[in-house]
Amino acid sequence: MNQNKIVYIGSGLAIAIVLFIGGILIGRFAIPRPSNTIDISTETKHSEEEYITIWNNFKQQFLDSISAHEIESNLRDYAQQTHLAGTDDDRLEAESIAGKWRGHGLDVTIHPYDVLLSYPDPIQPNIVSIFDPNNNLIFQSNGSESIFSEDDKSLPFHKIVRPFLAYTTNGTVRSQKLFYVNYCTMDDFRFLETVLNKDELNNSIIICRYGKIFRGNKINIAEKYGIIGVILYSDPIDVVPSSNISNLTYPNSIYMPEMGQQRGSALTLSGDPLTVHYPAKDYMFRTPIDNNPNLPKIVAQQIGYKEAREILTRMTGTSVISNWTGGFHQVRYVYGGFLSDNLSIQISSYNTLQIRRIHNVIGTITGHIEPDRYVLIGAHFDAWNFGALDDGSGTAVNHELARVFGSLMKSNWKPRRSLMFCAWAAEEYGIVGSVEFVEEYAKILGSRVVSYLNMDVIVEGTELMFMEMSPLLYDFSIEISKQVKAPYTSETIYEQWIRHNNGEKDVGKKFFTMGLSANSDYAGFNQIAASSNLAMIYKNQTIIKNIGTYPLYHTQYETFRLVKEFIDPEFQTHQAIARVIGLAAFTLTDIDLLPFNPERYHEALVDLLTLTKSVAPQSINFTSLQIAIDQFKNAATQFNYRVQTTLDKSNPIQLRIVNDQLMQVERAFQNPLGNSIEQSTLKHTIYAPSRTNRYNARGFPTITDAIEDRNITNIQQQISIVTYFIHSAITVLQSPNKIQSIL
Repeated sequence: MNQNKIVYIGSGLAIAIVLFIGGILIGRFAIPRPSNTIDISTETKHSEEEYITIWNNFKQQFLDSISAHEIESNLRDYAQQTHLAGTDDDRLEAESIAGKWRGHGLDVTIHPYDVLLSYPDPIQPNIVSIFDPNNNLIFQSNGSESIFSEDDKSLPFHKIVRPFLAYTTNGTVRSQKLFYVNYCTMDDFRFLETVLNKDELNNSIIICRYGKIFRGNKINIAEKYGIIGVILYSDPIDVVPSSNISNLTYPNSIYMPEMGQQRGSALTLSGDPLTVHYPAKDYMFRTPIDNNPNLPKIVAQQIGYKEAREILTRMTGTSVISNWTGGFHQVRYVYGGFLSDNLSIQISSYNTLQIRRIHNVIGTITGHIEPDRYVLIGAHFDAWNFGALDDGSGTAVNHELARVFGSLMKSNWKPRRSLMFCAWAAEEYGIVGSVEFVEEYAKILGSRVVSYLNMDVIVEGTELMFMEMSPLLYDFSIEISKQVKAPYTSETIYEQWIRHNNGEKDVGKKFFTMGLSANSDYAGFNQIAASSNLAMIYKNQTIIKNIGTYPLYHTQYETFRLVKEFIDPEFQTHQAIARVIGLAAFTLTDIDLLPFNPERYHEALVDLLTLTKSVAPQSINFTSLQIAIDQFKNAATQFNYRVQTTLDKSNPIQLRIVNDQLMQVERAFQNPLGNSIEQSTLKHTIYAPSRTNRYNARGFPTITDAIEDRNITNIQQQISIVTYFIHSAITVLQSPNKIQSIL
């Protein structure tokens, strides 16, 4: 690791590398003692340099062993099949993963859960239709995506899952009123209220485009407005180039063809909707499906943008404002109302809800000094179809990391802490498998997990790597990036960041996102276990528009061919990000003093307070929160100084106490009651999704939700609650010898 400053400190069994960031101690490496390299009986005769050499040799062996060819082979095998959760193929895949990992020397366990999943009808597709006043069919959607001659003929297209929105209700709804609501955000609905009477939306159907927010939130907001059906589509302005559409879409590029349709879940919570807060085991009571408050109540269906054009051209009403206009040429985007020529529009959905068994796979390398402290690496292995990007990319790398770490074990490498590899089931349905696992083992994971490293769509481009993290891991992430070469270049990832940051070394503001959302398998670890977690992705900034992801997301076109021909032909990007994630895991399992810097959390709190004040009413008093943040800074600074100057690094008890304090900082921000009644599964008071968008982590979520409600009393109450949890984090950082008063 390229530390800014390295200090070698050692005695007897504990030899370490001390990391200083800007003069602040943030971590120290414990050097493993391979039994074939150093005879324990003569261990004390060996120098610090020998221990450091041993550790660096293992690190280099790890980095050199990550193979682009192996990852490519893993992805090719993965993308030859469909991966719908809860099916027989899904069970067989879990068993296959377990077998592979046992072959690498991991201690493997399988964790089953019986959860509520949603499926389209195998025969009757969900469709959108338009009828004339005499009930003659004028238009009908196809209910499927096109298959192209360029696609691999050996792929099991007969197993493809038709486009549907999981958990949306079945049934048929019809209306003569159709409204266009842009991206179906809360702001879009509020703006629409200024254009027309809110009551006009009641018992109507709406059409809106994918993007900006989570699809489930679109449907949830629409339901609150009395809407009976939602049609979603990907607008050309977001998923295709601005010109020459037909020649620049799949199968000729990464862009969405005219019949492409994004599948996905409409569930707005994480985990099994029948056993919220508790694991979906056979002994657990299940909330009845009928009138279940966690399930959508209205019909919804996606269509291709070719079909959306047919619908939009039949709408009437006032032309929309410019930023509501999409990418169709010669189509007038209107707010809507009654359809032209007394037409009516109908959505027919044939979805079913079924309780199915899913299986998580956990492979463990047991730590030899602190086996009860866990570093976890995870990727989900389910997908809506072939899933070459989501999450074939993460699964392929997960297998490669298991292989390489297994090889290190055969070279007598032993981690200080336990390293767990996780293959999660049913992530696509709403982070189901991983959340059930965290719920079942919440008591031990809440006290033992150091970090969870997530791999979900880790490669969707090759230009730049972006990271999401707890602020505690900011400096650690910088240091890791200095040690891995960026793909298709001679630069390190850190050097690449600097070049794209106008030469400035403060790369975090551009390439790091502080706090993680709830839209992947880190959700349970963020909101329940409350560990300090990390996720990363390589992507191309140039193609990202309002959809926030790659154009072919959740379509049947996520094939191996897509990745090999258009995204990462030599798999150097997969190799680079495997090295980053693997090196992070390698370091976190072996380092003696955890590389968490609480001063970075203070910086994040300051930024969040500034942003929150900018949107709050002038009358709101933030004094108590400001004082708490200032006190947190003092506590973090004093903690780092105390560690640097007084910690006896050869004393395992002192080391354990300090590491426990660092692990408890994140946990101190967790509200065990949940952030609100309607979001009781979200517990992190500093970073959590808002009520209206599960995709993005929002700072001070309860305060900002109250600000959106314009409820002055609740704003002040939420400020006081967040202040309390910052005080809790301060007490964690204080000397553990006694309980000290803050004020």
